[in-house]
Amino acid sequence: MRLLVIDDNLEITDVISYYCYNKKIDCDITNDGRDGLTKIHDNNYDLILLDLAMPEFTGLDVVNSLKADGLLEKINVVIFTAFSDHKFFDEIKNSGVKEIFQKPCSVDGLSNLIDRYNKTN
Repeated sequence: MRLLVIDDNLEITDVISYYCYNKKIDCDITNDGRDGLTKIHDNNYDLILLDLAMPEFTGLDVVNSLKADGLLEKINVVIFTAFSDHKFFDEIKNSGVKEIFQKPCSVDGLSNLIDRYNKTN
């Protein structure tokens, strides 16, 4: 399993990184949307957890760039957000995003999400 987490919240990325380390999941972390987009282009991930609310280059900017490049439908992007506008969620899911995963989340919730996209299970 190869996971990329793109989130500007260092506490969240630290917790997910620690979880992945303990579960022996290959996990890359970035706290910057542009860097995340570069990582997506340069690597193959089974799952990308993408925060929406990041400064400068947002998660929506990442989604729009992936869509423009014809990549969004080919990869597993899950929006990882505390945002709760369900109309917006419907629109973004129609763009090719696989699902919305709400913050805050439990360890069990994170584990279940990762298991759904884990090709090695």
